[in-house]
Amino acid sequence: MDFYLNLATISILALVLIGQFLRRRRRWFFESLDDSVLSFRFSKMLRWFWIISALIILSIQTYWSVAQYWAWKTNPLSQFFLPPYQSISYFLGYVGVRFFGPWVLSFIASLMVSWLAKFLNRRFDERFFEKEEIELIALGTFLTGYPGFLFYLATILIAGVLFSIFYFLFSKGRLPLYYFWMPFAISAIIIKIKFLSFFGLTYFWGQFSLGDFYKLLFGS
Repeated sequence: MDFYLNLATISILALVLIGQFLRRRRRWFFESLDDSVLSFRFSKMLRWFWIISALIILSIQTYWSVAQYWAWKTNPLSQFFLPPYQSISYFLGYVGVRFFGPWVLSFIASLMVSWLAKFLNRRFDERFFEKEEIELIALGTFLTGYPGFLFYLATILIAGVLFSIFYFLFSKGRLPLYYFWMPFAISAIIIKIKFLSFFGLTYFWGQFSLGDFYKLLFGS
């Protein structure tokens, strides 16, 4: 399950990165085109990637939810977790937390990151990000999933500080990270795969999902 999902998200991130290069090259070779037009078209492309990403994730998680249902249904012990022995809400709650929950978390995180980036940009006169970069960061946050977006944001923070120090020391001006957001996201997914499996934390992170955050916040 994770293999195909990780492959899909990495592929989408790579396609977005290619789109970034094509967008900039098009501006170089077609200088007569207004940059706002190119920006609009690129934003439209990103919206389509959002839709495609959501459909892929929804389809894969739905498939595994159905597979989980039949696995329980055919097991003489786990069948007691399903109707008529249990309400269907128990099963829906289980797959909601275990399969869909991590992506709900990453989507919420992407909204928060987007809001924070826009706030900082307004607060400091558009100093930190281009408009497109905020969209890229939000998409990267979502596609890295949970707990990948934690590694993603940590990577952004560490790299941003280090690069900013370098640029400050050599007086290079604004720190350009336009082409880094997608590679950072791909790196975060790889770190998630290798780090969690290497330290045996896959089960822990997989279990600590949406329902556990709810329990932490509301105590039940």
